[in-house]
Amino acid sequence: MKFICEMVILSLSVIIIQPSIIFSRELGSPNHIKTATFYTKKFVLEPGKITRKNFFDVKFPRGHIGIKNLRAELVDEHGNSIPLYEAYLHHYFIFRYFENITMSQYANKSQPAYGKYFRRNDGVCQGYVNSISWGLGGDARKTSVELPDPFRVEVGTHPENVPKEYDEEKWFINILAIDTRGTEDKKGCSQCRCDLYNVKSKDLENTTSVDGKSLFSSDYKGGIFCCEKKSQCKLQKGYKKEQKRNVTLKYTISWVEWDQHQVPLKFYILDVTDQVTYNGSKPIHNCAVEYSITPKKTNEEQYYIKKTNVPMEKGGNVIYTTAHIHSGIVNATLYGEDGRILCEIKAISGTGKEAGNEEGYAVGASGCYPKPGSMKIKDGEILTIEFVHENKYTTGLMGHFYVYLAEELLKSF
Repeated sequence: MKFICEMVILSLSVIIIQPSIIFSRELGSPNHIKTATFYTKKFVLEPGKITRKNFFDVKFPRGHIGIKNLRAELVDEHGNSIPLYEAYLHHYFIFRYFENITMSQYANKSQPAYGKYFRRNDGVCQGYVNSISWGLGGDARKTSVELPDPFRVEVGTHPENVPKEYDEEKWFINILAIDTRGTEDKKGCSQCRCDLYNVKSKDLENTTSVDGKSLFSSDYKGGIFCCEKKSQCKLQKGYKKEQKRNVTLKYTISWVEWDQHQVPLKFYILDVTDQVTYNGSKPIHNCAVEYSITPKKTNEEQYYIKKTNVPMEKGGNVIYTTAHIHSGIVNATLYGEDGRILCEIKAISGTGKEAGNEEGYAVGASGCYPKPGSMKIKDGEILTIEFVHENKYTTGLMGHFYVYLAEELLKSF
């Protein structure tokens, strides 16, 4: 579970930049949508190097509110968007947690999460795997997570399953960025291919993956465990690597004050790596988070298909669905138990050089907005997740469906 620990064990940082708040359009009620832009504390990127950052207690709208949208991207110290071929944002993950102020004063560099209780999303993966509230990566600029009115992610309340002594809601951001300037193989570096980094097989000898398997015995070829803090991707000969740059994660949030006009949503992450087993009738989920592809040897096979079946203990009305994808993924489909298509996602590929349209990269994914009440997942229904890829050697892939469900609808629907 080294990956999970990595999410909550690094340096304790506090964000001090004040938000700029812009008031925008009205809803049917007198409740205005508010929008604020925030920035994490600056951090440094260097050519070929991996940067992992953890920020506790980041700036976030306070009070009992409903989140409508959250967008994020990597920018330089002047606020300019950074293209993926210079700095690849592998992921940003935003976590919700509750803090016991008395206990947390004893937190230190070796135990920064002491006194903090992380509240996971409603998804099905084991433990704290895929437990984020929001998160994307290189696909962030063109993947929408905007929720239709009047549906919101409700925050600012104390969940029943969080111990009462953890009484202060806060937010945590985890970032993995790869500076690919001057590297021999930009795409390979962004895929965390082990043979391009200063990582040897023996370095993985005592390391286990998210699902508990030994990386050494599984002949691990690439992924997050080869993109550790001290990892260095191969640079072109003669490239001057002393070109540091200051960057920050810019994130913009839209929200409303909570009232009777808002409908709360449940947020599920469904992972195509989930290998479900059963203890009697109880499903045991085993999400590996990432996977790699070894291409099929026949020229007839144009695509590589990865799929799995995932039972949903609790269903609801489908309000919005999208996916977190990596380059090489062509499309993805979520099926109901009877074979009906709940959502089909298309990868958005870049065609230029500007940030958000980088040629050769997956810069976003489409989404599905069914008419509220028209599509429902039943309690206990077994869903099928399918991701279709280019038939090329690729490491460190992630295939995650993001599903927003409403347990109840307003009478107007």
